[in-house]
Amino acid sequence: MSLTRRQQPRRSAATDAELRRRTIVLWGDAGSGKSGFIGALHSEATKTVGERWTLDLDDATPDVAAYAESASLALRLREVKEVPVRRPEPAFTLSVRRYAGRRATRTIDLTMLDPRGGIAAAPVTPAARQTIAATSTADGLLWLLEAPLPGHTSSSHDRVPLLREIIAVLQAARAPELSIPVVVALTKIDRLPASEMRLCLEAPEAAVRAALGDAAFGWLLAAFPRLQCFAFSAAGTVRNAARPVGLTTTLDWFGDEWRRAEEQANAVRTRARRSARVARVRRRAPFAVAVAAVVAVIGFAGVAAARLLGQRGGTWTSSAGMVAVQGETAPAAPVDSQPVAAPDVPSLSLAAAAMQRSDPIAALRILDALRLPDSSHGRWAADSLITIAALRGIDDAFASGSPSTEHLRLIFTVTSGAIARAHPGTAAVAPLSLARAAACIAGRLDCPADQIREDLAWALLLGTPAEQDQSRRLRDALTGDTLGVRP
Repeated sequence: MSLTRRQQPRRSAATDAELRRRTIVLWGDAGSGKSGFIGALHSEATKTVGERWTLDLDDATPDVAAYAESASLALRLREVKEVPVRRPEPAFTLSVRRYAGRRATRTIDLTMLDPRGGIAAAPVTPAARQTIAATSTADGLLWLLEAPLPGHTSSSHDRVPLLREIIAVLQAARAPELSIPVVVALTKIDRLPASEMRLCLEAPEAAVRAALGDAAFGWLLAAFPRLQCFAFSAAGTVRNAARPVGLTTTLDWFGDEWRRAEEQANAVRTRARRSARVARVRRRAPFAVAVAAVVAVIGFAGVAAARLLGQRGGTWTSSAGMVAVQGETAPAAPVDSQPVAAPDVPSLSLAAAAMQRSDPIAALRILDALRLPDSSHGRWAADSLITIAALRGIDDAFASGSPSTEHLRLIFTVTSGAIARAHPGTAAVAPLSLARAAACIAGRLDCPADQIREDLAWALLLGTPAEQDQSRRLRDALTGDTLGVRP
């Protein structure tokens, strides 16, 4: 007997989310371990016990099935003989299932956009942009990075391709950041010494940061706010067998993250429904009671606001080119007394006054002479003022037609210090990097070309539309003329 509509069980939003098939995009350069990842999933399909993710080849095309077979065989015979892996050229999608013993508990779609790694090598071509656009419709992104061998040190040349790929992904999404869950995983950790392999598994974020450097890791943090780091070995450490290490944990995180997001969305919907019910009740309440409640709330908020304003420290604001210090009060003095000025002592107030006189170079000199703790509020305010003064100084230098090398060197020195103190990925990094790159190019300073390219990349990644346009113009100038830049 069929159930009536009233008798049918209700499904929660979290249950509906579990029923919907999710898609993960597998991404990485040539040699990053994509084939090993596919081979490990195919090898796991032969097991009947334990928790694991396995590859389902029932709907796979012959070339994709042959690819998975050869990749799995290459893992198992890695120390015996070299097995050629037949990689398909076009993108493909396969089903991946999670098993607990013999019972399937979850299924996702795994899409490999670039099996041979050719698109990752040239992500700015029209064909590459069209393919990378698929990342904007995925539910997750799994980015594989080959773990560096012992003794290998990362250089800026290694980071430039990574930055190009990040920018291509963001341009495809037409957004300053990618809101989906993203995993950056170090692969092939079985080639590392046992102690280093264990550290990668226990502290993968530290391992990724050490492999890429702080700047490149900052790019990842800025572009992917839901970033998580992992490390795994598709082959494992057992000879003549594929015994993946860390693979299940990596894929499990996506499911946990999707479930958490759905629970949060469900909680928001529940609160909205409750708020709507409360609003209906309040509309039915007597008007006088509502007025009394509002007056009480306003009175309490006014007292709290007054206390907060009394405790607030100085903050810097910038509007229409003006800079002011708020929250500073002068001590009481007799009416007939005059304040004693101390122009020879560097201070934030003096730097702000110089900016109000439209003298950014004088402001930068004052700020350069300040000695403030890096963690203090005054240091943050000073670096914010450095950002404004440096950009204004660059504008004045370009407008003059014959910029002073001394002024440009001052801009370079002060912005370099502020960049070193800024956390990678914060908004201040873009204008500071843009000002430093402009000083290097306009003044023909002895700046490393890699540093200038990195600064311009920051402006393109995190800057405002105006800062991005200026960065492109400076990049064109750098490409057309070395301008005395040290290679």
